[in-house]
Amino acid sequence: MGQGRQKTPILLDWTTISYRSIMRGVVYLILLLAMGGVFYYLRAARRATPEELALQEINRAERMYREAQATADTTYARVIESAGKILDSARLSYARKDFEEARAAAQQSQSFSQKILEGSAGEGFTAKIYKYEGDVKIKRSRQFVWDEVSGNTALRVGDQIKTAGNGSAQIIYFDGTITTINPGSLLEIRELFEDPTTKVRKVREKLNWGGVSATMPGANVAGSFHEVATESATARAVDKSEFQVAYDAETRRTRTEVQSGSAEVQTGGRSVTLKPLERMVVAGEQVVSRVRLLPAPSLLDPTDQRVFLHDDPSSETTTLRWAKVTGGERYRLQIARTALFGELLLDKSDVRSASVAIPGLQEGNYYWRVSVIDGANVESPFSETRKFKVASSRERRTDDTTPPPLEVVDFLPSGHLVIINGRTEPGAVLSVDGQSVDVYDDGAFTAVVRMKKDGMNQVEIAAQDPAGNVTRMRRSVYVESY
Repeated sequence: MGQGRQKTPILLDWTTISYRSIMRGVVYLILLLAMGGVFYYLRAARRATPEELALQEINRAERMYREAQATADTTYARVIESAGKILDSARLSYARKDFEEARAAAQQSQSFSQKILEGSAGEGFTAKIYKYEGDVKIKRSRQFVWDEVSGNTALRVGDQIKTAGNGSAQIIYFDGTITTINPGSLLEIRELFEDPTTKVRKVREKLNWGGVSATMPGANVAGSFHEVATESATARAVDKSEFQVAYDAETRRTRTEVQSGSAEVQTGGRSVTLKPLERMVVAGEQVVSRVRLLPAPSLLDPTDQRVFLHDDPSSETTTLRWAKVTGGERYRLQIARTALFGELLLDKSDVRSASVAIPGLQEGNYYWRVSVIDGANVESPFSETRKFKVASSRERRTDDTTPPPLEVVDFLPSGHLVIINGRTEPGAVLSVDGQSVDVYDDGAFTAVVRMKKDGMNQVEIAAQDPAGNVTRMRRSVYVESY
C-alpha cells in the first residue's frame, strides 16, 4: 500500500479593523483630494503675467508663420513678408520688455499667416455690418431665409441686406468705404476684390430699391473704385468722395448726387461725371435732369455732445440754430433718438428761419441734422449730424469719484483702418485718438479709426463720465501699408 499524500495546512490570519480606522482613512482620502483640487484650481485661476501672455502669442505666431511659409506660393509673397516683419517686431518688443506691444504684434502676425493658411491672401476682413438700428435682415448667398442681423456681421459676395421702414445699417469695407443703408432699402454685395500684388480694390453693390450713401477714403491705389448699380444706372467713385444713390423700383428712376469728390454715372451707353454738389436723375436709361445743389447748412448751436442739465427738463425749451444759406427758401430739420435716423422723432420740411425752439424734451440722447431747399424745390444734402443730451440736474452725482468702466470687445485692424467695439458707462463722453465717438444709451460704442503711419501705432481710448472722472486705455496696432 503506497504512502498517503500529506495535506498542506491552510493558515487563516484574521485582522480586526475598527470603524474609527476606516473613518480616519476616508477623511485622509478626502483631504488629499481636496488639497489636489485646490492646487489645480489655484494653478488654473492664476492669471498669466503679461510676459507669459506675450511669449504664448509669439510662439503661436512663429508656428503659424512656419506653416504659412511651407504652403505659400509667389502669389502670397507680400503677405508672408508682412507676417515675418511683424513677427520680428514682436520679438524686438519682447526683448525690450514691452510685453503688451509684443503680444499685439504677434497677434497681427498670426492674422497674416492665417490668410495664407486659409487660402485667402489679400482678402481677410472684407466687409462687416458694424452698426445697425431697427429692423434689419440679411439673406446669405444661395440661401432663401432672411435672418436677423447681429453686431459685427461679416458679409460675403451675394449677401443681401434689407432694412424696414424703421431700420438702417452701416457697412464698412476693406477699401475703407462706409456705406449707410437708408430705411426701406435692399442692397446686394456684388464684388469684393483686392489684388494682393497691386493692392487695387474693387467693391460693387447692387441697390434693388431704396437708398444708400457712401463715404470713400483717399488712401486707395489708382484703379480702385466703389460702385453702386441700379437697374437703370451705375455710379462709380474712384477717389476720396461722398455720394448718394436712390432708386425707385416702380418708376425705374435713379437719383445720384455728390457731396464731395466726384462720381461717374453710366446709363444707356452714356457716361457723365458728377462734381461736388451736383445731382442727376435717370428714368429708364434717359437723363431727365441734372441740377446744382445748395451747400448743406452749417450747424451752430448746440455744440456736438453738449449736455443740457435742467431741474425739470419737461418745462424747458431747447433751441437748435444753424447758419443761413444764400438762395435757400426753407429748411428741413430732422431729429431722432438714434444716430442713423432710422426712426424719426421730427421731420419738419417747412422751417422758414434758421432756428427752432423745441419745448419739453424728455431726458435722453438726441441727434439732429438740417438741409436747405431752394426756390425750385431742390433739396441740398444734409448737414453733419450732431448729438445733444437732456438730463436732470437733480440726479447728477457730485460726489462720484469712480472712473467709468471701459471695455474693448473687438479690436479689428484692416489695412490702415481699425474697427473698435466696446462698452463704457451710459452717458460717458468717449474719444479715440481725439476723435469723438458716439456712445449709445446702453453704453455700447463703435469706432472706425484711420491710423496715422506705417508700422506700429498707438491708439488711445478715453471715457469721461458726467462727474468728470476719466478712464484711459492704450492699444497697439501694426499698419501694413498706408
